[in-house]
Amino acid sequence: MSSAAPSPSLRNLFSELEQLFQTETAARVSTSVQAAERALAENLNQSVRRLRQAGAFPEIAAVLCDASARFAKTCGVFNVSEDAVTGERLRAADGEAGARFAGIRFNAAEAAAFAGAIESRDPVVALGSPGEVPPAVADALSASPADKVYLFPLTVDRTTIGMICAAGEVESVALELLAQVAAAVLEARQRPRARQAKAPGPRPDGTGLESDGLVRIEPAPAPSAPDWDDLTVADRQLHLRAQRFARVQVAEMRLYRSDAVTAGRARQDIYAALQEPIDQAREAYWKQFVAASPTMVDYLHLELVRTLANDDPAWLGGSYPGRLV
Repeated sequence: MSSAAPSPSLRNLFSELEQLFQTETAARVSTSVQAAERALAENLNQSVRRLRQAGAFPEIAAVLCDASARFAKTCGVFNVSEDAVTGERLRAADGEAGARFAGIRFNAAEAAAFAGAIESRDPVVALGSPGEVPPAVADALSASPADKVYLFPLTVDRTTIGMICAAGEVESVALELLAQVAAAVLEARQRPRARQAKAPGPRPDGTGLESDGLVRIEPAPAPSAPDWDDLTVADRQLHLRAQRFARVQVAEMRLYRSDAVTAGRARQDIYAALQEPIDQAREAYWKQFVAASPTMVDYLHLELVRTLANDDPAWLGGSYPGRLV
């Protein structure tokens, strides 16, 4: 498959990677540290370019394993199909060791850490104990039951299809961002999900009403996102914090109010089922982000639609107040 031109989402992801990494290390700035940061930034830059040029999942897994060398002592990538987890690639493991890792297969329900990461689609840190991580995985990563194991899901179209698993002196920010870039590349490789809205046809009497007598009004298009390259450094950092805030708020609704989410989806009225936490999140988002910059995007609304409403804004319900901006 030929390599597609970089999409705005991938460009934004790399900008996010660069900004977050610089923020994470800013407290240690010195001449020598700045040189190290430049080397790490170049390493990440090269890794992103390789990911964008990669094709199928095995090739992307190989790139991720290579790129992880600066950020984790040991690292492996798994393939996830529904609840079945299969070893795909272990860094610096060829021949017999690579074959053993590729032979690892287990059900996510047997490993609480994997099950949590697959379900939440958020990074998980757990101990290498058998209840959290299968012994075969801990052995491959040279992790003892008392060691920490880090899981970074690769999410495509709201589904976890892969997992980066690392142990030993892990730089979690860098690996999480590499996982996000890899997931974006995988999603770009799939056929775009064209959601063609079917325009309501006129009634035979020419009234333009649907058969139920209601006029269907198309929602107003979302405002265009600002060009990332035109934003100031301060605005970029504010946008990154806003994106993270949105992801955390909606993830908490999904995890801690799962019954309400299920009920809201069933009625296609998520706002009615989750009005209190949604209103609280909207108020906080307005004060912290919308009021702070005229360039701000309503990332909270976008995350509600993507994560809770299956990419269909109508599922938020008729009483939903709409985008903040």
